[in-house]
Amino acid sequence: MRILAGDIGGTHTRLVYVQDDTVPCIRHAKTYPSGEYPDLIDVIEDFLSEHAIQKPFDAACFAIAGPIQDDGVAVTNLPWFIRTTDLQLALQTTQVTLINDFLAIAYAIPALTEKNLVSLQEGEPARAGDRLNAAVLGAGTGLGAAHLVWQRDHYQAFSSEAGHAGFAPETAIQEQLLTWLHQQHAHVSVEMLLSGRGIDRLYAFFRDVLGLPESDTVRDALHRTDPAQVISEHALAGDDVLCRRTLACFVEIYGAVAGDIALHYYPVNAVYLAGGIAPKIKGLLASKAFTEAFSNKGPMRDNLQKLPVKLVLSDTPGLDGAISYARQHYLPT
Repeated sequence: MRILAGDIGGTHTRLVYVQDDTVPCIRHAKTYPSGEYPDLIDVIEDFLSEHAIQKPFDAACFAIAGPIQDDGVAVTNLPWFIRTTDLQLALQTTQVTLINDFLAIAYAIPALTEKNLVSLQEGEPARAGDRLNAAVLGAGTGLGAAHLVWQRDHYQAFSSEAGHAGFAPETAIQEQLLTWLHQQHAHVSVEMLLSGRGIDRLYAFFRDVLGLPESDTVRDALHRTDPAQVISEHALAGDDVLCRRTLACFVEIYGAVAGDIALHYYPVNAVYLAGGIAPKIKGLLASKAFTEAFSNKGPMRDNLQKLPVKLVLSDTPGLDGAISYARQHYLPT
């Protein structure tokens, strides 16, 4: 079976080709900067040319950061509109599927091994024979979420646009944060804070509203490279108070939103954190601050404390999930 799969985000486009009917199986993969291409088909053509991959394909599946509607999807945080019909023509196959990026990640979860996971909260161990019923979420360029359940003889995942839900403050400082953001935006979503740009917003809030001093070293670095990366690195190193406070607030909000999403899908028996940011700050997410915010849900506190919460370390869950989806839904012609 010849499969082309992709994980398309606002920052990176990851493509993989697999062919199962060879010994050994063929697998080619590469990551491209999304912003340097006018559309997905141009990225695909570069990939196919570079690896001398011939058309047609048996199936293709692309995980995309954005709501899938009818024939296509407008990619969140990227000026692309991707149509199924265009891809069918370009790849010479009718079996092209577009799925939400966190839907794809959810499909990858059952195959993950313990080496790809870090436990953030032990919770209660699963009973023998139990199937996963999990909430899957994560922050990166945006915030995504999905629900994974077992139906009859297979796993089924359901996507969402939970990242665009409204931000609900849990502390006095977060109430100040919301007031400040409302002065600039009519709607304040959780994605505006739980994302790379969200880290930058939190930094500006602690600097400009709460008055924490900014170091010359960090200020200069912010102009040279990705602000979220700079802030995170100094927070993890513990050498800058403003960066530490920024990431501490980010972790608290992350925990609270993870708990909210778990409740929206409840009852579940596990929660998985994925996305580009979480693995880079796993030490902070493994803290009491995260788990306390996660379970601080009034009468549902005990229920959430019983849930295992796991961090996904795999670099390619979106790709792996897209391949899994293509295999599961492939209809031989």
